[in-house]
Amino acid sequence: MQLEEDSLILRHVRGERIRGRWRDAGSSPVGIFLPGFASHMGGSKSLLLARFAQQQGWSWLRFDYRGVGESDGAFAELTLSRYLEDLALVLEFLQDRPVLLVGSSLGGWVAALAGVRWPQRIRALLLIAPAFNFIPLLFAALPAAEQEQWRETGLRRWRDPYGLGELEMRYDLVADSTQYDLFREPPSYPFPVHILHGSADEAVPLQRSFDFAARAQARPLCVEHLPGIDHRLQGADTALLRASLHLYRSVVPHRP
Repeated sequence: MQLEEDSLILRHVRGERIRGRWRDAGSSPVGIFLPGFASHMGGSKSLLLARFAQQQGWSWLRFDYRGVGESDGAFAELTLSRYLEDLALVLEFLQDRPVLLVGSSLGGWVAALAGVRWPQRIRALLLIAPAFNFIPLLFAALPAAEQEQWRETGLRRWRDPYGLGELEMRYDLVADSTQYDLFREPPSYPFPVHILHGSADEAVPLQRSFDFAARAQARPLCVEHLPGIDHRLQGADTALLRASLHLYRSVVPHRP
């Protein structure tokens, strides 16, 4: 199916550009997809959801964070604060349109943070194997000598297990992430939150989503356990599309 989308270019005050694609179906809610760590808007889940949204006649937007894909910037400058700045620019572009946020892996953590920051704009969250606290946990798993080296040099090279090659990460990423621990300060959302997580997830344990759900509050909050499914959610397209359909409809204003 050929996607019918408009190109999107948004510019930060410092001049850096965010590039994306979107389709506006009119005065309706907008679904936004947030990719995972080092992923981009051309990934399989992003395209699957964009095509499904087009079939359903929904407004849908996908974009690349700065430092990833088609957007400006260097990947090494990644921090959660920068990701939230990029999302803030997208929400500003959409003005007062209600939003369904779909976040995958690290994008799920960003989406969960965004729901706390903009509860009046975001009306539902769909979190796909959300990588809560991924960065501090990655740092804590390193030997003490490697932790110290990262702090002192400010830069670490890391080989991505999913074939993206060698990535550079600044220590700023670790230092910045400590303020975003949703387990230390459990959120309360005035809208639905649906989590999809596979039992065979090798990157983010399923238990982490259950632990989050035990602390957070939402109306309602659901963890959908997907037996035998890995972190990439391969083989679970039906569950993903069904959950997106349910949540998008929950955002549509009720008509008398």
